[in-house]
Amino acid sequence: MAVVTFDHPGPNHSPMPYYGYDPGTAVAIGGRLLAPGTPRHAAYGEVIESGWRPPMVRVVRPGDRAAHPIRRAVWSFWSTPYRRRHGRHWPSDFFHALSWILSFRLAARLFPTTALITDDWGHELLVARLRLPFDDVSLSLNGLAGQDPSWWALGKLHAYREQREPFLHIDNDVFLWPGFPADGLDGEIVAQNPEHAPASDAGYYRPTAVAAAIRSTGGFLPEEFRDYTGEAALCTGIVGGTAVPLLRHYADLAVRMVESAENQAAWQRLAPLEDYNLVVEQYLLGALCWGGRTTDVQCVFGSQEDGYREDDRRFTHLIASAKSDLRYLNLLAERVKNHFPADFEIARRLYGDQ
Repeated sequence: MAVVTFDHPGPNHSPMPYYGYDPGTAVAIGGRLLAPGTPRHAAYGEVIESGWRPPMVRVVRPGDRAAHPIRRAVWSFWSTPYRRRHGRHWPSDFFHALSWILSFRLAARLFPTTALITDDWGHELLVARLRLPFDDVSLSLNGLAGQDPSWWALGKLHAYREQREPFLHIDNDVFLWPGFPADGLDGEIVAQNPEHAPASDAGYYRPTAVAAAIRSTGGFLPEEFRDYTGEAALCTGIVGGTAVPLLRHYADLAVRMVESAENQAAWQRLAPLEDYNLVVEQYLLGALCWGGRTTDVQCVFGSQEDGYREDDRRFTHLIASAKSDLRYLNLLAERVKNHFPADFEIARRLYGDQ
């Protein structure tokens, strides 16, 4: 294994860039489960056009039990985007570590098998230093050396492609609290919720701009993307399912869109690239699910709006700038300190008192 060093920004480091969402909007799906009393927010930057309705999905509810539920929880961590501050981040390495502890420890109580897909730096942090006991660990994301870290979702896509059995990928800012209906998850595709991706490019997906740039440069555009006339994407705070060949096909297409030499001229036209992670990861998945084939899509919430109204799912996702909201961070630290004190002490010794 390669020698890994940790570079921690000093107190005067410049703010991290924000892409995709309005940086002034701090939101959390199910945030009141983490920080009771915080106000609900209506959205996190999407454009909802009048008359739009999300496609019907099968919603998992407390008490649901499937005959053959998903039993494998997967996390991924391509460390380069984090270390180079691409995307939307935690305000300090301490809170980043706490999010990993809480996300892993809660879900490990719900799923018999846990897996981490990462690189050497991620292994050193999560396994060697934080001592999180994943059942399976892959260092395959070392293979992303040389890829543009603006594509912060690329490590996730490679992790999806690596799976060989039904799985649920969980972002490290997602917390599945006791009572989350994990035993009810058996959809061909499982995700957090459908959300609006306007064809008008008025929102943060911009599928028309992507398609136009790729066509004009002779690049690779999946036919599922090209032919999709719907306006629904799937939020992938959690994502997976039982249709593993379909998920791997989706990941193959997404990785090719990002990495292929034939698309680089198009991406150069569209920079900054952070803005396009969602269209490759979430819009393409919606196109595969609703662009012609019949797919059993199961979600935690039937729409994005439901995520702000319903707290009974036992689910929290600290989306976007919620990760820098002190209301949530203080309660995150309190939860880890009270429920996983040994892990909290490890993080405190690593990063000092915050």
